Amino acid sequence: MRLTLPLLLALAACSAQTDRNVTAPDNAVAPGNDPAALPDEPRAVPTAAATPSGPAMPANEAPMAQDGAQGAAKVVQKYYALLEAGKYSQAYRLWEPGAAGMTPDAFAASFGRYAEYHAKVGTPGRVDSGAGQRYVTVPVEVFGTLRPDTRPFNMRGSIVLHRTAEIDGATPEQRSWRIRSADITPRSGEAAPTPQPGEDNRSTARYRCMDGSRLVARFDPERDRVTVVRGGKALATLQGERVASGIRYTARGYELRGKGSDMTFTAPGLPPIACTVIR
Repeated sequence: MRLTLPLLLALAACSAQTDRNVTAPDNAVAPGNDPAALPDEPRAVPTAAATPSGPAMPANEAPMAQDGAQGAAKVVQKYYALLEAGKYSQAYRLWEPGAAGMTPDAFAASFGRYAEYHAKVGTPGRVDSGAGQRYVTVPVEVFGTLRPDTRPFNMRGSIVLHRTAEIDGATPEQRSWRIRSADITPRSGEAAPTPQPGEDNRSTARYRCMDGSRLVARFDPERDRVTVVRGGKALATLQGERVASGIRYTARGYELRGKGSDMTFTAPGLPPIACTVIR
């Protein structure tokens, strides 16, 4: 049968309309999406992305990690790196105010005896919590050589760090880890580093107490003792004792115990009084 041109055009239009109305079956594969070429697992999502200000931050370096024990250990690592580089004033600022027990100048002078000064920082302990405060102890080993004969030394001990918890009113500075105390002693069988001739590591701290009195504490780190003065009169010379954190000096019924800028002073037969360092 011969078809006329108008009829052929009509049939072609009908066929095109039918193709547009056909729905692909559910198991149809779109071009380029061959199941054999698809991965078995979804692509991994990056845990962190680089920012314009610097490289990507690893997952274990999130800001909250700085509040934990590893954050405290990093402060200790920074502290000894500064000491090794001779940047004593910067290292001093990593202590809590008054906790170093000496002035910045005396602190810097105390390292004059070392020809080389290095440290290994160990794994920190768990974070101790209480009353909105946080404490952590970090073990260290300090070694190097002494002046003037380059005699080697090796000491071990620990650093106690403190910060305030995330409580209302706490400043970023208060929430940062700072060194509260250090207990570093020579290894068994080794002598302690001795000061250079003429070196003076003594320092003075002044306190205002709750009873209205004022005390002056003259620390002598080389002899591990402190002389307490009130009203211009020396009350007693106290000997240092080892404690888990902070400082403690005792003698004949007297006691001076403190952490950071706060301390308590006890005289024979009297109750302890709280005192705060005068800035």
